[in-house]
Amino acid sequence: MGSGHNHPPHTHFDSQRNLLIAFIMNLILAAIEFAGGLWVGSVAVLSNALHDFGDAISLGVGYFLQRRSERGPSEKFSYGMRRLSLLSAFISGLVICGGAVIIIIESLEKFSNPGEPHPGGMLMLAIGGIAINGFAAWKLGHGHSHNEKMMSWHLIEDMLGWVAVVIGALCIYAFDIKWMDAVLGIAISIFVSFNVLRQLLKTCALFLQGNPDPLKLREFRDAILKIPEVLSLHDLHFWSLDGEHHVLSMHVVTSLPLTQSFALKNRIREQSFHLGEVHLTIEVESPDDKCIDNCDDGEVEHHHDHTGCGGNHK
Repeated sequence: MGSGHNHPPHTHFDSQRNLLIAFIMNLILAAIEFAGGLWVGSVAVLSNALHDFGDAISLGVGYFLQRRSERGPSEKFSYGMRRLSLLSAFISGLVICGGAVIIIIESLEKFSNPGEPHPGGMLMLAIGGIAINGFAAWKLGHGHSHNEKMMSWHLIEDMLGWVAVVIGALCIYAFDIKWMDAVLGIAISIFVSFNVLRQLLKTCALFLQGNPDPLKLREFRDAILKIPEVLSLHDLHFWSLDGEHHVLSMHVVTSLPLTQSFALKNRIREQSFHLGEVHLTIEVESPDDKCIDNCDDGEVEHHHDHTGCGGNHK
């Protein structure tokens, strides 16, 4: 059996740094929003401030869990703590959906009691909110971890909320249409919730050790079967720790003597680079060996279209 870590060259943002920057920016912005909302007398601005405080807490938790997830393997957690990043993404998704529900309820209440906000002050605060949340969302959106991608929706939701405040302020100033920000708030909350729910489904699939990329795995399997020395393969498993770091294991049947099988393993490792950053484990068997892992009934041989047991292919 051979195992190893493959690290294909790629450039990526530091997840911890991105989350920390977003957390600090959101916390400062929320404090400014709260004071500004009291100044201009806008319920919309105050609700955004409350939402941003909640987002700052989520980003802080995400930063903490992301740091913990970078810890290496231990006796208790042989793969390390990388799956904490998925846990953070899941919690954040639930918080975003809960916040969207609160915004919808507040928006419905505004139809009957729109209040008398100050449109000029609302516009100034909204422009600052768009700039800060937009920059933080851009930083997280270019990250590679599932946690960063989920957190970016926190900030996108906030930025779109400020766009709604801008439009609402202009409508109040020009046409005295005070219910416009309530309509926009409901529409934006529905849009953000739809995208967050899609991310939550992906997170749940990764938690259940689903195949992170079925197409690439099929291409990898076909490439391995084209190697002349490979008679068949089975017990193929491909899952992800956090959406970025993957785990791949397989049994390869070959007639090569043991001394020559190491070169075959290296050829297989080269093919696995296309799957991303993968922890690869290969067990080499001879044609006379009987697989003891309950998978000898689904062997994949040359020119066969079916998959081995444990493989997650469609």
